Amino acid sequence: MSKDKRLCERRNKILEALSSRHTLLVSDLVVELQVSNETIRKDLIEMEKQGMVERKHGRVNLLINYADDLMYVRTTTNQSAKERIAAETIKHLPEGSSVFVGLDVGNTVWHVAKLLVSDPTKIVVTSSLDAANIYAEAGNPRLYCTGGQLREVDRGFYGYWSLQNLKSIHMSVCILGTVGIVNRDGIGAVSFDDRDAKLLYAKNSDMRIAIFDSTKCARGTLVEGLPWEAMDLVISDTGMPEADRERIEAKTRLVLV
Repeated sequence: MSKDKRLCERRNKILEALSSRHTLLVSDLVVELQVSNETIRKDLIEMEKQGMVERKHGRVNLLINYADDLMYVRTTTNQSAKERIAAETIKHLPEGSSVFVGLDVGNTVWHVAKLLVSDPTKIVVTSSLDAANIYAEAGNPRLYCTGGQLREVDRGFYGYWSLQNLKSIHMSVCILGTVGIVNRDGIGAVSFDDRDAKLLYAKNSDMRIAIFDSTKCARGTLVEGLPWEAMDLVISDTGMPEADRERIEAKTRLVLV
């Protein structure tokens, strides 16, 4: 396993530990992960820069907004923006009697699934347990789940089975989410597994749409995802800072709602 992958997995373990407890002693993380104080210190400094955690008096706290994205706590945080983004996304989907739509893991993408479930012309392919649950609750069988190993922090399916199934499916369009874009020339990923899934969604789709609300402009991620130029369309809300607008518009089409 590469050094970068080990680092990413360790930081994901920190997020997983915090996702259920929200605050931990730094010394407890050292024991839990069996690494040195210096290693944990470097991890937490970088994660704090990325807007994931906050260090304070020997403790580390998971930032509330980041926790919401990881755990899919259905709050009112920027809900209206996410709903507008989802509604705009629907307008850009191709028409046809059997259009395959790939849905990534993500809270804003979940809002798209809520709208798609009533459309008999769309067939969804997803690695999101939450999106699959929407279809199960509605009794709509027009959904294929990638399967794979379920990760608790974002309720997504990852790993070998998920990637193998994605490789075998061609989609008309894929809709990709992200937890953050800070210091990224594109959408970020929370892990290498997340990045690999995003790459396959994009590779096997005729059209690629990235969607996220403007709060993601102030948050970072552990791994580079896909560059802006790999996207056919990016949809966000009008709260996006001007610098990010210019950066994205230089590479691809941007729609703000």
